[in-house]
Amino acid sequence: MVELIAIRYGTAIFQLAKEKDAISLLKEEILMIKESFEEKDFREILSHPKIGTEQKIALLEDALTGKISNDLLGLLVLVITKGRQAYISNILEEVLTMIDAYEGKVKAYISSAETLSEGQKERIITMLHDQTNQTVIPIYEVDESLIAGLVIRMGDRIMDNSIKGQMHTLSKRLLKTKMNLI
Repeated sequence: MVELIAIRYGTAIFQLAKEKDAISLLKEEILMIKESFEEKDFREILSHPKIGTEQKIALLEDALTGKISNDLLGLLVLVITKGRQAYISNILEEVLTMIDAYEGKVKAYISSAETLSEGQKERIITMLHDQTNQTVIPIYEVDESLIAGLVIRMGDRIMDNSIKGQMHTLSKRLLKTKMNLI
């Protein structure tokens, strides 16, 4: 549900910026305000049930008028009017993902059991670039539960070459085989 809402609103503002040839401006504005929407206090104010919608909109307009385009401000006002302010961070992140795709970039979330060396990172990025023909933006994470290997997530694609993933696949096959024998 969250993804669907983020995609719907994100697509609307992205398409509007694309029509106006203002993609780079939209990206700058989102990066500027993104941190504000990730702060706990600001989120609590926007989602507090005792603060009326009109007050939330006035607060938002006071804080952002003149700092961002009217289109982006209008989208944020619409989101609050519809009572979906909890999704603002998700919407902004979705728009950034759309802008990256438009610019030929893709984020790769790379999880490994231990810290990767610079040589390993370069080989992984080269392999991913060769597969996608896009500029890869790597985001590394150490996950000791993987035991060994890698899990790479790019968009809706997941490449799991970890021991943990292989053990999971093997256990599913064994359970399926066991059921066929009974």
